[in-house]
Amino acid sequence: IRILYSLSTDDDRHVKALHSPQRRHARTAFVDHWLAVVDVDHFKRVNDNFGHLIGDEMLLLIATLMKASFRVHDQLFRFGGEEFVALLKPTEEHNAHAAFERFRAEVEAFVFPQAGHLTVSIGYVRVKRNSQPSLVLEHADAALYWAKEHGRNRVVKYDAAVAATSLAAKETQPEVEYF
Repeated sequence: IRILYSLSTDDDRHVKALHSPQRRHARTAFVDHWLAVVDVDHFKRVNDNFGHLIGDEMLLLIATLMKASFRVHDQLFRFGGEEFVALLKPTEEHNAHAAFERFRAEVEAFVFPQAGHLTVSIGYVRVKRNSQPSLVLEHADAALYWAKEHGRNRVVKYDAAVAATSLAAKETQPEVEYF
């Protein structure tokens, strides 16, 4: 049973979601989407200690928790390995943070068969009007990296990570050169 979409770097489903009719409506209403990258903390230990079959079962359980935790119209993806991506439909910032924090707490409280307790780190970012999808994903990943470097088992917004560590907000050049 496929619980979540699979997301790969060449999969454009997340790009289509960012440019969907609902997203266009959100732009006119000035309510942004939120994108989070979720990583299972110390997941290599699960695979090393219990094997890949148990590791895969843990990922399925996390996907099930994820699906139950978020709203039915939010989009959830497996992003390879032990990473997941959540794209929250338009909501206010405090609601987005609360949703990510609720999921983090649910994973922390869940007792996984054989593995016991696991935790997740989450980095998230606001998806603004005309956001470049690759840059949005890069920023969410940078916030995730900050969360992992500062203790794991936490939810970090990209702007907060930048402010806390003086990360330079990376300005990227368009991938296409115009003549």
